[in-house]
Amino acid sequence: MRTLLIALLITFSLPGRGQAQQGSAHLPDPKLTPGAAQKVTKDDLCGSGSKTFDGSVPISLKRKVFERYRIRLDGGTAYNIDRLIPVSLGGSNAITNLWPQPLSGEWHYAKKNKLEQRLHKLVCSGELDPEKAQQEISTDWISAYKKYLGAPGRQPSAPK
Repeated sequence: MRTLLIALLITFSLPGRGQAQQGSAHLPDPKLTPGAAQKVTKDDLCGSGSKTFDGSVPISLKRKVFERYRIRLDGGTAYNIDRLIPVSLGGSNAITNLWPQPLSGEWHYAKKNKLEQRLHKLVCSGELDPEKAQQEISTDWISAYKKYLGAPGRQPSAPK
């Protein structure tokens, strides 16, 4: 019994492991995924002269992300390797910008994708600085979602 208790404590004290197991992995571990982006301007991201950024993540890199987060692919929960700062805001494929995002739950990937689209639109309209958008989504994308898209039944606040 004592050995089992020690094994459970070790498992849940490993970085990222307890978070994923408890279902609160809607935000990446900031130690593993603080975000990484290129320095970009509005012109780099928007319009006909915008730069093209590579949106693909190699499978070998995806495997490394799962290993860093100590997530086994046969665990029953479906994940997508996502960029914390999206390509549409200058996000890179650096491993420090990648995390295993759950495909289900209240704060699933489709909500983050909606936020990414909203922030890109605000950057392109000149209402939001690209660096500010990168900072907000990398700090806490759920809070940024509530700020720019509103919580259910509430209107979003204007960008500052």
